[in-house]
Amino acid sequence: MTTRDFLNVLFKRKWVVLCFFVAALLGGYAGLKLIAPTYEATARLIVRIGSEDIYMPVLPSSQFRSPVMSVVREEQLRSESNILTDPELARKVVAELTPQVLFPGIDARHPWYTPKGIIQGLVQAYGAIEDYFFPLSSRRTLEDRAVAAFERGIKAEAIKSSNMIEVSMRNKSPDAAALGVNALVKRYLEERVRIFQREQSTFFTAQLAQLNDQVRDTEASIDRFRAQGNILDLDKQRAAQVDNLNDVRKRIDENKVASGQLVRRIEVLKQQLGSVPATTQLAGAESANGMTISELSKQVAEIQRREVDIAQRYTDTDPRLAALRDERRMLQAMLDDQQQRRYVSSEQGINPLHARIRDDLLQAEASLAGLRQSGANLASLEQEIVRRLGGFNTQDAGYKQLAQQLQVLREARQLYIEKAEESRLASAQAQAHIGNVSVVSMASADTRPVSPKLWLVLVGVLVGGLVGGIGLAFALEFFDDSLRSDADVRRHLQLPVLARVPDLA
Repeated sequence: MTTRDFLNVLFKRKWVVLCFFVAALLGGYAGLKLIAPTYEATARLIVRIGSEDIYMPVLPSSQFRSPVMSVVREEQLRSESNILTDPELARKVVAELTPQVLFPGIDARHPWYTPKGIIQGLVQAYGAIEDYFFPLSSRRTLEDRAVAAFERGIKAEAIKSSNMIEVSMRNKSPDAAALGVNALVKRYLEERVRIFQREQSTFFTAQLAQLNDQVRDTEASIDRFRAQGNILDLDKQRAAQVDNLNDVRKRIDENKVASGQLVRRIEVLKQQLGSVPATTQLAGAESANGMTISELSKQVAEIQRREVDIAQRYTDTDPRLAALRDERRMLQAMLDDQQQRRYVSSEQGINPLHARIRDDLLQAEASLAGLRQSGANLASLEQEIVRRLGGFNTQDAGYKQLAQQLQVLREARQLYIEKAEESRLASAQAQAHIGNVSVVSMASADTRPVSPKLWLVLVGVLVGGLVGGIGLAFALEFFDDSLRSDADVRRHLQLPVLARVPDLA
């Protein structure tokens, strides 16, 4: 199709294009008059890191407690936006402002012949059908309708690359839109105090009183434990008993050594006593010098005992043994010399050497019996000290358990004191509305509607009317099968035009 043909069609259907364009203008005008304008009110909030984002671990037994803070900016802003758009919060706002104030005309009844009346009738008819098929879903009160409209109109979004949230609401009334946004923000600030309030001061106060009672009971138990066991200082008493035990064991060892020496001495004395006669010739007979022989024999026996003692306690190469052996050989030579000499005596009586050896034997046996009795007493004392140490260990375990329990209770009490103070401060901040969310700007009534936009409607009507008119003209031309010119004859019939009859009036 050439430009001439295009213009020819437009000129031929000029009234169609004009009528459609005028109809589009009238329709746009009617739409602007019938559709009420929508206004939008916006408030802005800023979200900072606050006490709600800081968590103090509850570890009573730990000496080092540091606050934990894990904040993701997107999650934090998304959580605050979800709180703002919560349906229960919307219901509270609607109940506070009432549906009539928040949505003026929501309960108005329009005549049936008006456009709004027709729309109301259609909505009622659909509600009746829905109530018939789904009885529970269609039963909505005026408040439910207002809440649904409020949820549709409210919007809370985080501003990109910032820590701010923009809360907006669209409404047919600019004043109602601003009123709804401001009421929502106020309710949100009050509601988030309840949401983020993790602790209650009354709970910590009750726990603190209970802990105080437990601390007093434990301290009284420790005092009774000390009084019943006569405990002043377990460490000092245990150290004293350990010193006594070491001293007793040392005395036991010394007693064993002394007893061993006495046993060996008794054996030597018994041997000597068996080799010495009990009586001797004193007068009227030839005999040796008894007193000298007795004294020398005693000295030889003493030296032999010392040799045996040193050899058992030390070694055979000890230098003291050589001196003792030389002295013993010298005394033995003197003893042999005296025994070879004879004296004439006519009297016979008790041998003094035998008597002396017997006295020494009796004395040694008595000393050995005393040492054995002393050893038995020391063994009993050792067992008593060991029993006392076992009792101290048992008392120490019980005492340490009570002391540890008391320490844990005191640390827990200190923790609850801190938590109670934190809760008190948090409650005071909540009452003063101090938090990490602040209102940057409250919503105000904006008289410029956000929809419908006049320039967009005008452009749409003009473009739509013009394009629609041209399209309708070409559609009529396409379905029109009449021949109106020589060109139509040649194009559609493909025949030459021989003559043309003019239109006669």
